[in-house]
Amino acid sequence: MVDRQHGEAEAEAAGEASSSLGPSPDGGSGPRFFGHIQSPGAILGILAFINFFNYVDRQVIGPLVPLLQKPEAQGGLGLSNFQVGLLQTAFMVVHSVLSIPMGIVADRYLRKSLIAAGVGVWSIATAGAALVTSFGQMFAARAAVGIGEATYAPAASALISDRFSAAARARALGVFQTGMILGGAAAVVLGSWFGSHFGWRAAFFLVGAPGLLLTLLTLMIYERPRPRRVVVQPRPGLAEARAALLTPVVFWINVAGILISFFVGALIFWAPTYLLRTYYGGDEKFLREVGLAFGVVAATAGLAGTLTGSFVADRLERTRPGSGRLLAVAIGTLLSVPCALAGVFSPTLDLLYVAVWFGVFFNSWYVGPILAALHDVVAQQLRGTMTGVYLLLIHLLGDGFSPAIVGGIADYTGSLRTGLVVAVGVLFLGGLAALLAIRGTRAAAPPA
Repeated sequence: MVDRQHGEAEAEAAGEASSSLGPSPDGGSGPRFFGHIQSPGAILGILAFINFFNYVDRQVIGPLVPLLQKPEAQGGLGLSNFQVGLLQTAFMVVHSVLSIPMGIVADRYLRKSLIAAGVGVWSIATAGAALVTSFGQMFAARAAVGIGEATYAPAASALISDRFSAAARARALGVFQTGMILGGAAAVVLGSWFGSHFGWRAAFFLVGAPGLLLTLLTLMIYERPRPRRVVVQPRPGLAEARAALLTPVVFWINVAGILISFFVGALIFWAPTYLLRTYYGGDEKFLREVGLAFGVVAATAGLAGTLTGSFVADRLERTRPGSGRLLAVAIGTLLSVPCALAGVFSPTLDLLYVAVWFGVFFNSWYVGPILAALHDVVAQQLRGTMTGVYLLLIHLLGDGFSPAIVGGIADYTGSLRTGLVVAVGVLFLGGLAALLAIRGTRAAAPPA
């Protein structure tokens, strides 16, 4: 593992030395105006900023649901609860299924071009939702958002891993993932504010339009030519991805991601309802207060946890090469379990928010390190593909269905608390899966 990381560092240095403002043989830099941003820090900042809008456009529909459900005569679309749920299904299924093919494309072609195309598609689709007049049209618009966003995470995360040495990879991906946390929180604030002042149509347009400028910003990134040894190898495909997935370390990394995402999806969906029922007697007039309080707690804890976990992971990786990042994922996940249980059984609201803050803080340690750990143990030319596989699995088997499963348990037992306790149990299993992944890391080290 140490030799592999040293080789990656040499490849990074060689790539930097060969960087120039002129066109490269593989078209990596493009015209002089485009492709002149070469600093890894600047590239990371751009991609994290785009990731912020990625999650704003993804989550903005949540606070607009009451407006969409109004009758058409009052400016809404008259959607039922089931139809509103299908809008999220349209996005999630399309986004998940396309993650693998988009990851393969990201490993074969210029990643910044794919990123720019994806940003343009999801921005146009989000802004275009302002013009829809029926459920079918809105369904198609949200599915198109899923198409655009499926191109982004595999290509962007692989590009970041290419630009940063193995020693700094978890921190870099942690910074990138802060866009997820801040963007999700901002979507609630912006959607509520724009929707209440200007209506849901304006809200979709105002959050979608800036993406077109981000497309141009993406094209200004210089994408370094890939190492020659990668170019002469056969192009990666599903056969190579399948072989990588069946290695023990990659298998358990994906299992850990699925189980942790299961808990996260259930928590985000059900926490406001649980708080309202448990501490406010189900009085809906307190829903905005509950949502704001939980949102602030989750956003601040998630941001602090993501950055802290990424730093801890890289420090542990120096002392435990090959297993340090996964150890950080396991530690953070297992420490979050008692905090989550304390929150579920808290006798007072104040104690619950304290427990939730620390639970989210420790749980967020996994965000940057788990992708870095995945990229550590797969060959460079497979990073985009395997990121796509990871995203497909965590969404289809994790947070895509966990709200429904927890809700079904609540219906069966008559207790939402019971459903959330089951979700915490799944989180505990996610921590154990991260520990199991450590056992196969040394045997899985690929060439850089």
